[in-house]
Amino acid sequence: MSLSRRRFITISAGLALGAVAAPAYANPVVWRGVALGANAELVINDLPENEARRLISIAIAEIDRLEAIFSIYRSDSAVMNLNRAGELDAPPPELLALLSQVEVVHEATGGLFDPTIQSLWAAYAEHRGSPPPTVLKDAQARTGWKQVAYDPNAVTFGKPGMALTLNGIAQGFITDRIADLLRANGLTNAVVNIGEISALGHNSEDLPWRISLADGTMRKTSDYVEISNQSIATSAPAGTTFDGKVSHIINPLTGNTTTSQWHRVSVIHDRATIADGLSTAMVMMAADDVQGAAKMFKGVRINAKSEHGELFRLD
Repeated sequence: MSLSRRRFITISAGLALGAVAAPAYANPVVWRGVALGANAELVINDLPENEARRLISIAIAEIDRLEAIFSIYRSDSAVMNLNRAGELDAPPPELLALLSQVEVVHEATGGLFDPTIQSLWAAYAEHRGSPPPTVLKDAQARTGWKQVAYDPNAVTFGKPGMALTLNGIAQGFITDRIADLLRANGLTNAVVNIGEISALGHNSEDLPWRISLADGTMRKTSDYVEISNQSIATSAPAGTTFDGKVSHIINPLTGNTTTSQWHRVSVIHDRATIADGLSTAMVMMAADDVQGAAKMFKGVRINAKSEHGELFRLD
């Protein structure tokens, strides 16, 4: 399988802060590392170096704690324990909080956002993008968000062999948590990039942060948005392929990979969690359906480009 959507979007976002117009940071402190199996970065502006590094240490510890819940790259995470056993007793409150947000996005997108597609993803990945019909049918039979039950006592699957991946929304959730943590520590100007982006305050020129929009290729893009105290998430069909040929976009309603009309879909919202989940689903939706889903959430903005290069915006 080629470069993952998660890793590609993160790298693009990280480089994008200076790709359109290089802002004159006032001695920013920058941390770059790995979160949820991908590159991540944190830029802190207008703070003494020792204070900035203290906040970065706090953020890194929180990222590690949340990875232990959501990561499918760690065999001992809560999600991986759930996938192995089909149930998870006394789930962490953060997992329950995220599952409740999954429910909201699932309903708003007509079921196109569904993290139970992990069995389908595995089938495509293991068969180089072309699983036999019987394998695909079996994987499809083990999906369905409505088969996931959760409460403070347990998370359980209603079908044997089901598996969950929260990669389409957990990055946004962790981004929100780190942004909230920094705000609680008095930080007003920063960019949090944990797969999705949250921009706090302004850059050193007292202007909104300028974020370049990834298009799913390694080419530079002239598309950008300016945001302040908002989050942005982007999905691009070309960001991941199975065996370099088949798009990673899997329709959970059919089990088939989808040929999208979108080159990319970027969603802006106050919360990266919502932006992340919506962008994951909206890249499979027609423009009218994108507008309908966006109306379910206050303050959602859409900045998308069709496969033919036509721009679509919703403010």
